[in-house]
Amino acid sequence: MIARYALYAALSLALALGGWSMWLMRANAGLTVKNASLERSVAAYQAQAEQAALARDVEAARAARFAQQSAEMAAKIETILTGGIPDAVLDPDLADLLNSLRD
Repeated sequence: MIARYALYAALSLALALGGWSMWLMRANAGLTVKNASLERSVAAYQAQAEQAALARDVEAARAARFAQQSAEMAAKIETILTGGIPDAVLDPDLADLLNSLRD
């Protein structure tokens, strides 16, 4: 009689442990899928951050180039206004404007 109850207890314990093991495997599979998704998200955010850094560098170089062109043009205009003759060729649009003012 006691052996039968011990057998039932052992079988119940085996079924409970098997069910718990199956639940843990399913939970692990779900977490593995979520982990892969998060890794892809991190990779996408890293690529986006790299592109943003590159865009900042490009825009900084473009702004520096425009600032240099602006300074050169301002120096040419100042030279013209003070009566000097610039060494560099004058921008065609500015030359047309100055020639129209002279006529």
